[in-house]
Amino acid sequence: MTVQNNLSTDAQRALDTAVLQHLFDPNVAMIDVGYRIRDRRGHRLHVDETCVRVHVHQKLRGEAFAAFAAQYPERVVDAKRLDFPVDVPEATYSVQPWWPWYWQPPLNPRTRAFNPLVGGISVSNGLLTGSGTLGGLVQDRVTGDAMILSNWHVLVGGWHVFPDTPIYQPGTGDAGGPAHTVAHLSRDGMSQHLDAAVALVDGTRPLINEQHKIGPVCGAGNPMLGQTVYKSGRTTGVTYGIVSGIDGYLTMYYGGVRRVIRHTIHISQMPTGGQVSAPGDSGSWWLDVVTNCAIGLHFAGSNDPEFGVAMAMPQVLDALDVEIVPELLPERNVAGSLERYEV
Repeated sequence: MTVQNNLSTDAQRALDTAVLQHLFDPNVAMIDVGYRIRDRRGHRLHVDETCVRVHVHQKLRGEAFAAFAAQYPERVVDAKRLDFPVDVPEATYSVQPWWPWYWQPPLNPRTRAFNPLVGGISVSNGLLTGSGTLGGLVQDRVTGDAMILSNWHVLVGGWHVFPDTPIYQPGTGDAGGPAHTVAHLSRDGMSQHLDAAVALVDGTRPLINEQHKIGPVCGAGNPMLGQTVYKSGRTTGVTYGIVSGIDGYLTMYYGGVRRVIRHTIHISQMPTGGQVSAPGDSGSWWLDVVTNCAIGLHFAGSNDPEFGVAMAMPQVLDALDVEIVPELLPERNVAGSLERYEV
């Protein structure tokens, strides 16, 4: 599909410079372009100002920052050096599979076996111990075969895992086993800096274009700052957020190997609050609430402050050579868009 670059020339240049200067700093988690975050909890967004944002694990203030700047001037995020506004949010991001020792709500209906298969339910590679979210139905661009699209760390999960390994629904963390095999691993996008993978459905249970408790997906779209989005995830169900950052780079360890994940989308809470994501939601699709087009593949998050991180869906689809077969629905006017909130 057509991938649009929504950044101005100045923003793209400043982003590229920031990535070269800061991405591999041990205190840096992610770099993107987005709205300035006006409070430490991430609730208030300055929507009139777009910045290059360097997300750090620990933000220094006062005398501690002065001492750091004196000792490591090259590590200071400097708006003058980038010739562009900057923001330095504080957050630590991690992938969000669910492991059996995490607490979860009792009797989660999304962890049962579904027939037909839909997006928003438990799934995993059969060699893993844990579960993520079955993202949804995609179609191989060459063969037309039906496939599951989710995360690398959900459908693959290890450097020792090879194509054709079984995929269970529900996942192994939700009592799934060989009898619950619904697909086999096909390919992944990790070599293209994407935590994404697809699995070929084996036909034992059909996979349909449906997000549990949301409805059909109407295709894919490019993420844009200010979009109100929602997703259907294994653990938190249907949750809402606002796209507050785009075109990001995030560093993460996978099986002890540090990888750069590109084309990231940063998702903030609605101004009214509420949970964005939790362990087990990895693999969910973020949809535009008006069009129901998929704009992102969820893979990581931060619980304090509450943020979600996804990868832009157009780049994911192109990397894996698949398409979303859309269900055409009339455009809806959903209350709660960003314009309704003065933040």
